[in-house]
Amino acid sequence: MADDQDPLFSVAGLAVLVAGGAGGLGLPISRELCRRAARVVIADIDEGKAAACARTLADAGGWAAGIGIDVVATESCAAAIRQVEERCGGIDGLVNASGIYRVASALELADADWERSIDINLTGAFRLARAAGASMVRRERGSIVTITSVSSRVANRNYAAYAASKAGAAHVTRVLATEWAEAGVRVNALGPAVTPTPLAAEIVSDPATREAALARIPMRRFGTPEDLLATIVFLLAPGSRFVTGQVLYVDGGRTIS
Repeated sequence: MADDQDPLFSVAGLAVLVAGGAGGLGLPISRELCRRAARVVIADIDEGKAAACARTLADAGGWAAGIGIDVVATESCAAAIRQVEERCGGIDGLVNASGIYRVASALELADADWERSIDINLTGAFRLARAAGASMVRRERGSIVTITSVSSRVANRNYAAYAASKAGAAHVTRVLATEWAEAGVRVNALGPAVTPTPLAAEIVSDPATREAALARIPMRRFGTPEDLLATIVFLLAPGSRFVTGQVLYVDGGRTIS
């Protein structure tokens, strides 16, 4: 597949690791990057699923490989980066799209759900960004994009665990950006509103919950994975070379107030 876009917005030839790339938002991101001629390594807790997705993209003409990863485990994160380096000669981009969604009132939230949310959405995002950052700093180039959420900024009832993990990931993004800017490594985040994926099935399937969520979005619709793709491409491409430490909300106006 050829990337025939303006060079400022071209990701052709870039080696990009997409964590959580076999499902949720990660899969359409992987597909779009492949369509634009990036070399995409799909990493997922389910290695078989990652490999199957990679084969599908490769069969469609893209460059894709699938590997297993446990973002909570430091060595697994390091191993994933090594695999990208071995296959591609280095890593140019990371899309941190692994995540889970646990919702309950604070009085009913299980400790295990709190801990798992923090482990994957925050600690996992940090550990993988740290592993990628170490490689990128050595090469003095690279771009990291972490998928956060509007919940990193707004307070929704019953979202204590999810919001805390996403707010933490957003602020870690800013800290890493300050640490690695002089080395030419950019670190940003993308904050979607509710986007119909399996993760958000409970919100979009229940009529009352759905209407309440839509009422808080000025554009009066949920986002789609396709709404996010241009921003992901922009943050990985040369056109965003002076953008770092930012959380870009693609949210239909949800965070306006």
